[in-house]
Amino acid sequence: MPVLQILTPTGHQVVTLPDGNVTIGRSRDNDVVIDDPRGSRNHCILRPIVGGYTLTDLGSRNGTRYNGQLVTEATIRFGDSFMIGKTLLRIFEKQAPPVELEDLSETQDAEAIEAPVARLIEPDDEEEPELPGRYVASVPSAEPLTLEQVTANARRDLMRLRSAGTDPGFGIESITFLDCHGKPVHGGDRADTSSEAVRTLRLLMYGAFRTRATDIHLHPSVQGFQVRFRVDGRMLPIVLLPESIGRSVLTVVKVLAELNIARREAIQEGSFAVSVPRQVDCRVAFSPTSHGENLVCRILDTAVIPNTIEDLGLSSTMLRQFRAACNCDSGMIVVSGPTGSGKTTTLYTALRSIDCRTRNVITIEDPIEYHLAGITQIQTDEKRNLTFGTVLKSILRQDPDVILVGEMRDAETARTAMQAAMTGHLVFSTLHARDAIGSIFRLLDLGIEPYMIANAASICLAQRLIRTLCEHCKKPYQPKPSQLVRMKMQDRGIDVLYTNVGCRRCMDVGFRGRQAIFEMLAFNDNLRDALMTTKTIHDIRNAAGVWTYQTLLESGYRRVAEGTTTIEEVEQVAATHE
Repeated sequence: MPVLQILTPTGHQVVTLPDGNVTIGRSRDNDVVIDDPRGSRNHCILRPIVGGYTLTDLGSRNGTRYNGQLVTEATIRFGDSFMIGKTLLRIFEKQAPPVELEDLSETQDAEAIEAPVARLIEPDDEEEPELPGRYVASVPSAEPLTLEQVTANARRDLMRLRSAGTDPGFGIESITFLDCHGKPVHGGDRADTSSEAVRTLRLLMYGAFRTRATDIHLHPSVQGFQVRFRVDGRMLPIVLLPESIGRSVLTVVKVLAELNIARREAIQEGSFAVSVPRQVDCRVAFSPTSHGENLVCRILDTAVIPNTIEDLGLSSTMLRQFRAACNCDSGMIVVSGPTGSGKTTTLYTALRSIDCRTRNVITIEDPIEYHLAGITQIQTDEKRNLTFGTVLKSILRQDPDVILVGEMRDAETARTAMQAAMTGHLVFSTLHARDAIGSIFRLLDLGIEPYMIANAASICLAQRLIRTLCEHCKKPYQPKPSQLVRMKMQDRGIDVLYTNVGCRRCMDVGFRGRQAIFEMLAFNDNLRDALMTTKTIHDIRNAAGVWTYQTLLESGYRRVAEGTTTIEEVEQVAATHE
């Protein structure tokens, strides 16, 4: 069995290493516990290879030294040594030799060669500074920056991040990281703040909660790692991290998701969780780039999604028809829109309105974004032949009442879903189509027979997400007559509209939060007859009669008149879909 010889200025000991990976640090949860104030709670990890181990630093505060150099990763052969603070550690294959005086003297000189790594967050950074001026974060520039300049800028931007946005209702110290199995790994207590990478990741996560970011991006560059948040659908630069800190943060995330730390040239995906007053799941994806690994972390926070159908923002007529369709025993509700338009959120909200105690609800998703209580959720996996089509055929034999198909991507899935809707099941699904009527033609393009669409579909709902104005800084103005004519509201007596300005709470963009705008097509007899006899958009629109819903553009203009958003925002999102 391999052994680890641990030498300190005050003594030494020999530890037999267990099989598999070996974690080292001050925390009692580690396989090897060291008593060194310069060590982190979770300092490094040893992974067995032929003839030795792979040593990986876990984003420790003072780093791990091998051959006198700070290393993120190194190959340690039997007989080699590495240092943590003033502690010297040597690995031997079977039995450690006696300790010589020279060995102990080597630990005495550790402080002389120990160079502190760049620190971005000091333990006494408790004050949340005011955010003067506009929020402008550092980004990679054409001019080369020194490490000292990048570190100073990063420290400034991270300090500003602590007071950006609004208070999420908890502090940084409340954030605890959970690994992919739900086991707490990095707690939020003060004793854990020794790991610079963990503290940086915790602050980025805290900033994401303050700004309601849905994604955290870490992009490698020549000057470091550019961190950006996706807030309300837009990318915002947050901080340019030094390369050493950025790589250490990536290592911490890989450990949490139990991914291969050594594989930097491969695509890897995983997940972990964050515990605040609630548990929030995070989905991570790593991909290789020309400058290193790129990380995208999706934050799946159920606290920011609607709880009831009324919270979706449907007009009264749409709401009545949508609720009635959700209460039916059969039929199909199709929600269309591009990626990121909130389709899945709308369907999850609809499922919440269904009594799961009296109805068997099954979903097929890729991937499962939010876990819903009382509902059977299945994730597709093409490697195991668990496609939408094959899983849907299987669950039809499991006595379902309500089925959610994450997306109808092919003819087999669409046809099976249509057949289920016609045989006494309520089916929800999504399509990539530009508007409500476009959903019909997308189904026809997939090869679905018109009679099946006419008999199965109940509602086609198209939606987009528009940014809403920040209530703290939006500015009123008198609209021009041409603007009211464009909105077809020249006779409404509208005296004031609003535009975006920008403040600390909205990260100086003038918008805070998003709402959906909708277009609904409810199937009637005229429309069903038209589907059986014609295939032109013009005839189908005529067959719909006097539509009781608003188009996407009309729905957006209604929000402008209410002072919720701007004309420019609505036209950017919906004008091409008129």
